[in-house]
Amino acid sequence: MAERKGTAKLDFLRKIELEIQEKWEREKVFEHDAPTTIGYFVTFPYPYMNGRLHLGHTFSLSKCEFAVGYQMLKGKNSLFPFGLLMSQACADKLKREMELYGNPPQFPDEDEEEKEKPKTNDEIVIKDKAKGKKVFKKMEPH
Repeated sequence: MAERKGTAKLDFLRKIELEIQEKWEREKVFEHDAPTTIGYFVTFPYPYMNGRLHLGHTFSLSKCEFAVGYQMLKGKNSLFPFGLLMSQACADKLKREMELYGNPPQFPDEDEEEKEKPKTNDEIVIKDKAKGKKVFKKMEPH
């Protein structure tokens, strides 16, 4: 393994990091006393990325957004920690799309895509395989 040539930038950034951490510790930036006022807390399950987002996601999210906003207007200390989680299914989908379309993606024109797929009016006719009435007739005593 090659030796590191110079660490001036790293040393400079590390010095800043230590100074800021000392300041945070001294000023107790991340320490808070619990408020005595009534609070309001909302959570929302993140939408899975194994399909497309749809209006239902927005509708559900808007209920949380509305509730938090209303409670804030009433003077409550409100918290709505919303975030998305990168799941393995999403990561796999992104990997497939990067292999298929490249990075940055180069999507094919929609016109070209339609030309490649032959249009047929021959719909596959599925025979009615329902046996409900026949089964009941066989089961009924004669």
